[in-house]
Amino acid sequence: MNRITLYSYSTSYFEDVFDKIFPTTKLITNAEIIECYKNPNPEEIAKSFNNIFSKCCYIDLSLMILGDVERTDTWLQPMILLLQEYLKEFNEHKCDNITFIIDKRYAEGICQNLPYFFSGVERIEEELEIDKNNTTNIVDIPLERFHDVEISFAQNLFGNRKFKQRLFEELHKFRILNEIEERKVFSVFLCGPSGIGKTETARLLHNYLAPKERFIKINLGNYSEQNALSSLIGSPRGFIGSSKGELTEKINSSKSRVILIDEFEKASVEVHNFFLELLSDGRFTDSMGREYDLDKYIVLFTSNLDRSTIGESISPELRSRFDLKYQLVPLNDAEKREYIDYKGNYYLEKLDGNLNKTQIEIIKKELTTIDAHEIVNLRELNRAIESIIFSSPDIFK
Repeated sequence: MNRITLYSYSTSYFEDVFDKIFPTTKLITNAEIIECYKNPNPEEIAKSFNNIFSKCCYIDLSLMILGDVERTDTWLQPMILLLQEYLKEFNEHKCDNITFIIDKRYAEGICQNLPYFFSGVERIEEELEIDKNNTTNIVDIPLERFHDVEISFAQNLFGNRKFKQRLFEELHKFRILNEIEERKVFSVFLCGPSGIGKTETARLLHNYLAPKERFIKINLGNYSEQNALSSLIGSPRGFIGSSKGELTEKINSSKSRVILIDEFEKASVEVHNFFLELLSDGRFTDSMGREYDLDKYIVLFTSNLDRSTIGESISPELRSRFDLKYQLVPLNDAEKREYIDYKGNYYLEKLDGNLNKTQIEIIKKELTTIDAHEIVNLRELNRAIESIIFSSPDIFK
């Protein structure tokens, strides 16, 4: 008996995949299979299926399951009928150009339930050469690009020189450990006062790896209630209301492999336990039973607490799961002066054409008058810089 190779696609590459194959793709449903069997005449049944197979090159099975991979009673029989008809047509050389594809979250369950039909799963992204030059994770980028990311990161995150060095030492180690399948997720825990670079760390990594994608940020300040986990990964089956969670929705809508979990200490114990399991296994299952594989992801947790008080909010078991723990410190006066010069030049370059040389010189002189000694939070320092630059009366004329 011939067996079929099933090709899976990641939701992260959904648009790229369907941009290439959509005109010749059939998204088939259980209702369509049942419709083909309404006429008991075998010849009419074969004709109905032949009509399906002759009009496409790809058949997407995802809608037949629609989140119910564990409820085989809803999709198993229609899929068996579809595959039987396909193999019959294939053996008669009527359709040898069909490729079966499916959302990768369902691929493993399909093959486990139908081993006589499917020989295994391959990635459609590789077959279509979609992600060859579209790498968004820290592991698969070439070593040369990794060093470029390190240099750019060091130049654009001000202060905390030792942290920047430690971070990329650990990331280099993670690249090796991931390649030998010893570690799936790289996790960082950063603490320290607000506005000193914790969020910026995650944002810079995201911008270097996936600049065109949506930044994945979850603020756990509102995740302290008893049912907070449902808000994160969705409500269980049978509950009234949305089954979607913030984390699952944002992972599905972005190819970024950097996740920022902000105000981590404020989350409930249930949410902390969820992340303990996620960091242990490198994957998690949402409320609908769909598995999310976070292989090659960077997950960065932040807290405004001081290192000495972290133990009051986060268990030793969870703290031990972080690959890097670091307390960032405020910039010193010299670093703040460097930041003012950098940010000032950044804005002036973007406003090129709106200001004349005299205005530019006046602004640069006024920027030197900022008393940064008492300003700890970089957001406040930004506001002081912006106040000077954008106070020019002719800037938007």
